[in-house]
Amino acid sequence: MILKKLQVFSKRAILTMASFALLSACEKPTDGLGFDQVIGGTIEADTLHIPIISYTTAVDSILVALPYQQQLLFGGYNSTRLIGRTVSSNFGTEEARLLAQLLPEQVNPDFGDNPIIDSVNLYLRITEAYGDTSIAMNISVSELEQSFSKDSSFYSNYSPLVGREIGRLDNYMPQPKTNVLVEDLLAPATIRIPLDLAFFQSKFADVGNGEFDSLASFTNFVEYFKGIEVKSENGGCVLYTNLASNYSLIRIYYHNDLDTTFTDLSFNQDKSTVPITFSTFNQDYSNSDIDLSTIDSTTAQDLTYVQAMGGVVTAFKFDLNKIDSLSQEGLIINRALIEFYTAQGLGTAVAPSPRMEVRLFNGNALGDRILDYQVDGGGDGNLRRGALRENRYIFDVSRQLFSVLNSGVNNSMAITPLTRTTAANRTILRGGKEPQEQAKVIIYYTKP
Repeated sequence: MILKKLQVFSKRAILTMASFALLSACEKPTDGLGFDQVIGGTIEADTLHIPIISYTTAVDSILVALPYQQQLLFGGYNSTRLIGRTVSSNFGTEEARLLAQLLPEQVNPDFGDNPIIDSVNLYLRITEAYGDTSIAMNISVSELEQSFSKDSSFYSNYSPLVGREIGRLDNYMPQPKTNVLVEDLLAPATIRIPLDLAFFQSKFADVGNGEFDSLASFTNFVEYFKGIEVKSENGGCVLYTNLASNYSLIRIYYHNDLDTTFTDLSFNQDKSTVPITFSTFNQDYSNSDIDLSTIDSTTAQDLTYVQAMGGVVTAFKFDLNKIDSLSQEGLIINRALIEFYTAQGLGTAVAPSPRMEVRLFNGNALGDRILDYQVDGGGDGNLRRGALRENRYIFDVSRQLFSVLNSGVNNSMAITPLTRTTAANRTILRGGKEPQEQAKVIIYYTKP
């Protein structure tokens, strides 16, 4: 009987789309799918609220950089990169590392006769921080021993070969909104990490005579000096760095028989070779509220979790047995929304993502965005802030629900931050068992 009803309902869903297509532009025949239905005469409109069975689950990894040529089509590599770690009872330990190539101001550098390196510093412009900035950080810089493959996509769990440590800054107190002195000039918040003089003496000054082949082109340079890894060994926050800033670079001061001067290595994206940069992430849920060993996709959880930087998402799927109750004669779905409220009163500062999205979810891998997000401006997912911290997310899933009903394919889906690789937000949502403001599907329907 249920199957028969579902078949009838599916046909009506198809008819709803077809009738609307006659009123729509040829380019986008389903832009207004199911909206403003008029079926002659008086219309009785109503909504049905169906609780969602949602649960927390891990993702294997997230994409942090496309293959080189594809990335260039999007304007190069993002300037915002994350460094640091946070520790909380909710999410355990999260870590972000920066991996990056740098390029010289010009090729074929000549350090002159008898050059001596005087100082080398890595400067990183800091724009903001997520977490507890009252805890000191020990930041290390290491040389990469493995080149980035231009034909590869890079994921959040990427782990290259890392060589010797070439720089360190201990007991750094993050102050992302405080101006500092850089080269005796007042500058916005910037980290200065001293680097190893002997390393740069042998790597650059001793061989940079204007004819050293490894420094003769940008392509040769990134094979010779493959890049750096920057990480925090402790601390309580994640730092947002801006690699496009003029304050983000390696500055090498040196003198020779004739002069004292400096040269820079930078992350700038305006060279014939574009430096590859991205952040990788790691999570440890030991002693946290997230227990991935007892995931039950059939039972709604009181609270579910979502984090940027990969890690975990809130997964769910449509309950077709309950939605099938709308397949009575004459009912037509006009719209379908999903509503999730954020959790309250947990005693810890967890800043939710300003916008999230819904993607297909297969196993532990994020797939494509659902159909509603494939239309310009569609899908919603913005955080709505209410009184007394009654904050919530609303997702428009109308097109996805029609697709499920018409195809019979009911894939699992995942709620995930729209910005996952350049933000560190964490969100706790109320689930389908929460006594108040349960997660739910709101279906708008009409009948003659």
